[in-house]
Amino acid sequence: MITYKGYESIFIACGIVGTEPGLSGGEMRFIEIAKNWVNQGIRIHLLSSYSAKELCNRMGLDVELHNISSSKLVRRFTFFLLAFKSLFVSLGIRNDSIRLIYSSSEQVYDVIPGVIMKLKNLKKVKFVVIVHWLPPIFWWKRNQSDFFNSLFFLISQRLGLLTACFFADKILAVSESTKDQIKHSIFGKFFIKKVIAVKCGVNFEQIKKITSKVIIKKYDAVFMKRIQAVKGIFDLIEIWDIIVKKIKNAKLAIIGSGIDEIEAKNLVIQKKLNSNIEFLGVIYDFEDKFKRIAESKLFLLPSYEENWAIVIGEALASGVPVITYNLKELNNVWDNSIISISLGDKANFASAIINYLNDSRLRTKRINLGLNYVINFDWKKIAENELKIIFNN
Repeated sequence: MITYKGYESIFIACGIVGTEPGLSGGEMRFIEIAKNWVNQGIRIHLLSSYSAKELCNRMGLDVELHNISSSKLVRRFTFFLLAFKSLFVSLGIRNDSIRLIYSSSEQVYDVIPGVIMKLKNLKKVKFVVIVHWLPPIFWWKRNQSDFFNSLFFLISQRLGLLTACFFADKILAVSESTKDQIKHSIFGKFFIKKVIAVKCGVNFEQIKKITSKVIIKKYDAVFMKRIQAVKGIFDLIEIWDIIVKKIKNAKLAIIGSGIDEIEAKNLVIQKKLNSNIEFLGVIYDFEDKFKRIAESKLFLLPSYEENWAIVIGEALASGVPVITYNLKELNNVWDNSIISISLGDKANFASAIINYLNDSRLRTKRINLGLNYVINFDWKKIAENELKIIFNN
């Protein structure tokens, strides 16, 4: 049996900023992987901000922080400024026990610091880069996304990916769909041998212990993601406006935070949906989060861009049926365990919600289908397998 006791790993996550940082799938994934590696005897370092350390602590992960900023200010490009500082911090890290450098995203600000640390110790340390999703090369065609934000995201992502293909030992693509995207990209034929598809998971048994105690359904539906246009927040509000016209007291919970939060709240006020939509903010506490999900009849995700969407697995494990927009990436992972509606079709999305709210037997059928499917995704097994992938020469 392989033992990793005495190993140390440094995770790079320069995009976590602000006093109350949101919890995206990318952050959730590296934290869950790291928590399971701690159980394998690995000590965890983190190159990021104080906000990131606080986030890890709230999620039950103890890390040794290599701080790049104590700033609480959040702007759309704050993380680029932090990333610049991270280059100097990474140069100063001296720890011969670090055996693994783990860039938590393929963005250039998470990859370059890893390259610097790798070059200081070529033979002893492994360097891996996680790739979550490849934005389209025609960035202006991205739905619900700002022109310049999409451009900068694309440039940062492609530069990071190109750098990773030269310096990383392994490139871990989150899902077979992402690996296929890389394979057909301009870089694919040169480094596809480095690319290995990996999975995301859920803490199924822990979730069931919490959700089995929930009896009353407080909400008709819940949304949990970054509050951002590309994640469908404005579609969601418009969809719920349709629902309320049919079901007057319909209640929607929104969990999360994001750059479009103020605008979303203003839209709720404008549409006079204050009594129908409740913003709960980011919920870091494990038990509270799954209690809220389980208190809902449906989980809604009208997102325009996704890859794996860990929140879907969490909802299914909580015994809550999931309705999403029809995205190839989601269908490749979740198959028929979710209900898919044509992209941007708010009227049919609302009709599906009403249909499931009015038919408890239909919901029960979906609940059983989801539970039987998601039980196959377990963070412990995924984290153990990832270690084998990384240290398998």
